[in-house]
This record gives sequence, C-alpha cells and structure tokens, in this order.
Amino acid sequence: MADNTGNPNPKKKLPLPLRILIVIWIVIRTIFVTYAVIFSIAATAALILGYNHAKAYFDNHVMKPVNEVKQLINENPAETAYMKQYREQLREAGESDTLIWKFVPLDSIADILKIMVLAAEDDGFYTHPGFSLDAIVEAIDKNRNANSFKSGASTITQQLAKNLFLTPEKSFERKFIELGYTLLMEKYLGKDRILELYLNYAQWGKNIFGCEAAANVYYKKSSANLTRTEAARMAATLSMPTRITPHHTKSNYMAKRIVVIANNMYIRGTLDDAGYLALTGQPHPNAEPMPAESDSISVSSTGNSNVSNNISSSIIDSGRKRDEHKEKETEILKEEKKPRKLFKPNPRSSQKN
Repeated sequence: MADNTGNPNPKKKLPLPLRILIVIWIVIRTIFVTYAVIFSIAATAALILGYNHAKAYFDNHVMKPVNEVKQLINENPAETAYMKQYREQLREAGESDTLIWKFVPLDSIADILKIMVLAAEDDGFYTHPGFSLDAIVEAIDKNRNANSFKSGASTITQQLAKNLFLTPEKSFERKFIELGYTLLMEKYLGKDRILELYLNYAQWGKNIFGCEAAANVYYKKSSANLTRTEAARMAATLSMPTRITPHHTKSNYMAKRIVVIANNMYIRGTLDDAGYLALTGQPHPNAEPMPAESDSISVSSTGNSNVSNNISSSIIDSGRKRDEHKEKETEILKEEKKPRKLFKPNPRSSQKN
C-alpha cells in the first residue's frame, strides 16, 4: 500500500495519548537530570565547605593547643594570657599597666626557692601526672559544703596552663580545657621546663611577675642568692600576691602559709628540726627535745631566726635526713619488739631476811 507521494511504507502518527506520555517522560527525565546535576554540585560544595570547617575546627580546637604547647619547648612567651588580661584590668581601673618581669633559666634560680615553692603550691609535683585526684576529690567536697566554686585543687601545671592560655573564670568548662592543656604540657614539656615557666610567669606582687623580678624588688638581689627565710616568704605570697608581700612579717596569713611550707618540707625530709624552728619560730610536734645549752638558734617574736652556718648548710639534704629518720624508727620498733625481762627477787637476799 502506497501513499500519494509514492512511498511504499509511510510512517504512522503515534496516538495522542502516547505522544503526551512521551512528552511527560522527557520533561520528568530532564527535571531529574537537572536535579542530579544541581545536587552533585551542591554536595561537592558542601563537602568542600565541610572539609574546610572541619579542618579549621581541628586546627583551632585540636592542633592549636598542641602547637601552642610545643612552641613552649624552646620559646618563652613575651606575656601570658593572664598578664594581658591583668593589664586590661589595670587600665580599666585607671592604673598603670606596666608590669615588672624578667625571665631567668631554671639553673639560675636558687634551689631553696624551688623547694619552698613546691612545698607551698604543689608538694607532689614530681610524682603526679599533672593533676591530683586526691586534691580534686577534697576540693569537690569543700565546694559542695560551701555551695560555691572556691577550691580548685590546681597543681602547678594546671596553674601554669590557666595563666598561659586561659581566663581566670571559674567554671567546669574552663577546668576541662585546662586539664587538656595540662596533659599536653606534661607530655611535651616535662617537669623541669614546667617548673621553669611557672617560676618565671607566676604573679609575685601587684605588678610583679616572675621570681627574678620579685627578688629584685623585695630583696634587691637575684633569685639565685635568696636565703632560706627569704625564699619561704616569697613562696608564701604566691597564694595571695596582690594582698601580701614577703615584708608582711606580722601577717597571720603569712605565718600560716610558712607553717604549711615547713610541714611539707619536714615530712619529706628536706627540713630538719632546727630548720623548722628557724622558719616557724616553734618546734615541730615530732621534733626531738632540744639540748639545754643551745646558742646556735635565736628566735625573734616575729618568727625570724638566726641559724649558725653549720646548721643551715645541712638543712636541705633530703636523702640523708630521710634515711636517718627511717633508721631511728627502725631502732625504736626493734626495742619495742624485744621481750622485757621480769624482775626476779634474789633468793639469797630473801634467806638473809
């Protein structure tokens, strides 16, 4: 069969409903393809933005603290976060924001000052991992009883982390971040470097930071030349540096802090009976009785003592002193364990009577 044009097999027109369906399918397919392209572009952009945000978060919240702590291995910051905030507070109060500060290496600081500071602020510094669970539990109990957040149980490492990087606000969130910095500092810096930074950046007066500046201001000497009494008084001011100074010799608070320092040193064997008496003005409860004729120590009413050179030179020798205490305790125990001989009457004497 042929059409009028002579073509033997003319194309038949599709039915209208089928053509409508084909048009609908083309439209739907176009929409889906367009949507897929748009979705792919949007998803790719979202992934890129998400990666950038994740990287920024990782750098700012994970790697930033790590990098900040690692930087302290060989670098000494010009000022800490606390020093910056403190200067702002001074300016707001209309006072001069000039701070007295000088950095000195750890080996240029008197050993007696290091010992006194550890006894005052963190007696277990070289044995704990950066925080003290016992102190934390004790602080929680105190805060619960007082219904406040006064006690923080901060070790020297935690205090340094707060001063270097954080704000002085008291909150659980800040304590959690502080703990993170503490663990990083213990891992990357080590105890000696942490102690060096603490001694150099701790506040020792209203506008005095660092032990070297404090020794220069209070005693007109270097921190390497501090005496035992001077070191004890400087260490005692660390807990309240804006309110007391080492020259507050009649302060009850100062006297209590020195007793705490002396007790911790006495327990660890870094202070003997004469040294304890020289610092506190009173003998230790467990001290051996002093000889009747003792002219080597003279105690004033303010708690200051003049100790002879031979006594002061033997005070800081923890290993030997601790061994001596152990030997004495062992001898006492041996004597207590020995069976006591009962008194028996002499039969000859009884016969005579």
